[in-house]
Amino acid sequence: MSIKERIVSPMAKNFLSLVLLQGVNYLLPLLSFPFLFRVLEVERWGLVSFGYAFIQYFIIFTDFGFNLSGTKYISENRNDIEKINRFLNAAMFGRFFLSFISFLILLLIISTIPNFQVESKFYLLYFGIVIGNVMFPMWFFQGMETMKYMTIFNIISKALSIIPFFFFIRTPDDYIYVPVFYSIGFIAAGIISIYIIYRKTKMRWFIPSISEVKFTLKDSSTYFLSRASTSLFTTSNSFIIGLVLGNTAVGYYSAAEKLYQAYNQLLSPFLGVLFPHIAKSRDVSFFKSVFRRITIANVFCVTIALMLSVYILYFVYGKVDVETLSVFRTLMFACFATIPSMLLGYPFLAAMGHPNYTNWTLVIISLTHILILFILITFNMLSINTVAYVVILSEYSLLVIRLIGVKKFNLFSKHKNND
Repeated sequence: MSIKERIVSPMAKNFLSLVLLQGVNYLLPLLSFPFLFRVLEVERWGLVSFGYAFIQYFIIFTDFGFNLSGTKYISENRNDIEKINRFLNAAMFGRFFLSFISFLILLLIISTIPNFQVESKFYLLYFGIVIGNVMFPMWFFQGMETMKYMTIFNIISKALSIIPFFFFIRTPDDYIYVPVFYSIGFIAAGIISIYIIYRKTKMRWFIPSISEVKFTLKDSSTYFLSRASTSLFTTSNSFIIGLVLGNTAVGYYSAAEKLYQAYNQLLSPFLGVLFPHIAKSRDVSFFKSVFRRITIANVFCVTIALMLSVYILYFVYGKVDVETLSVFRTLMFACFATIPSMLLGYPFLAAMGHPNYTNWTLVIISLTHILILFILITFNMLSINTVAYVVILSEYSLLVIRLIGVKKFNLFSKHKNND
């Protein structure tokens, strides 16, 4: 395939749309969370971060792996509109059912656990994120490689979510507005995406059969284990710190973790287009070229970030707390492994026909990660720094296991060149 053909290919268009989409999703939070950190101060910022981490469990549950299984199924059946339509409706119906279960669980938690009862209204307001996320099937557009329809509307929705922060949040007591505006943004994105799907494409809404819903849930269940396990690397860290050490500690940790996550999110556009492309084409030569270049660039970028860590924190937050600086340096060191590990996971191992290996190795690493955190709690050794060290251990272990998988299945020797 020539360079010109690659530029105008659906994959390239999809990538450019994802870059623009991710760029806005990346820049707006990057502007907002330093603002929130400064205005809300460490304790309230810690509460906001804890609440966001808590609600992520429900998002993972309602996603149920559809971001991977849905993308793969639609990509493989792109020419069969009837199959896609049935899968879409069954998946949407299944996810709404899961969101209903999630809401019941949330009500149970905030009515029985004292720590959650104090801020019950705050956590209920956060649930709008779950509703909006259920209405927003990005996996449909990734599988169809028509992300252009999503980009501009998602940008508008994210703007509705984050821009109001700068106008309505003036003191630490305004923290209650954070979940309100987050929920508004996610729900707006969901409404717009449903409108596009059922009014601008050939999809039509109908109530699926129970067997179809069961099929989509079963098909996604394996991926769900992996997605749930991934959250243990990120969400559970802030959540456990908040439960054990309090809001101030999670505030310092979250300030560093947000930058760490922002760096890793730079790879999202590549992952979004690589997974359906590799699943369809099995183009190993293309993947190896991308993997090599991104890995080299990552080493350079992480090294620079470590050297300039003090200046980065001062630029973002206006001050440098010793606690945040230490955690930030530790987490950035983990990025030497995180980026190549992410590339080897679903965009390659799973797409090349080994999702079970990818899923179960991640589950094992994640459970080990949580076990170590509980051991630290038992021996009164849990701190924001020891949590960051556990992240390093987990990320490097996962990279090694994925490299073993590539060698075990002899994937890098299965050359296919589409040029």
